[in-house]
Amino acid sequence: MATLTAAMLDDLHRGCTAISILPYLSGGVTSFSSLDFSSADQIFTLQDSFQISKGDPSTTEIKVDQEQRTIDTDVEEGEWTLAGNIPSVAQAVLEYFYTKKGSTITGVKGQGSSIANYTSGQAYTSKSKEVEVTMLVESASKKTAIIFAHVKMSVGFTNDDNSTPAYLRMTGNILANTKDGVGDWAVVYA
Repeated sequence: MATLTAAMLDDLHRGCTAISILPYLSGGVTSFSSLDFSSADQIFTLQDSFQISKGDPSTTEIKVDQEQRTIDTDVEEGEWTLAGNIPSVAQAVLEYFYTKKGSTITGVKGQGSSIANYTSGQAYTSKSKEVEVTMLVESASKKTAIIFAHVKMSVGFTNDDNSTPAYLRMTGNILANTKDGVGDWAVVYA
């Protein structure tokens, strides 16, 4: 009996309704079934900016001298990466990805036709933190979700133009789960 049939097209993992993150535990994810994202932090990305990709594997042929015949190949897996644009400069987001530097800011006076008085703020280091998380990416239908056990990510501040919001360009690598025998990623179904 065939296992790969047209039924596999019933629900396609399209869109991204939510990206939830939990801190990655030093011992790794011990069980996907025990993960609870119900009160996890969430990342929001600009439309169509969130991407997950796995690089193509590279191969090296092993040959023998006689007739230059290939007898085997070594395969090196490509990197798993993800990226997205987080449209926020909210203090909570900045403190998640950057280290505070200096004291809290209590007042800055602006200049111009309507003078603004900025009453609070915080300074940060210019280098972002490398944050390690476990990530749940839910499809728009909420019938499927992908879980990555171990993601290491960082951000870069970007402001492309005045018609789009300033954003944090998130980039990350999907790494091996440090707990053996559990798996590095999973797909779950509603």
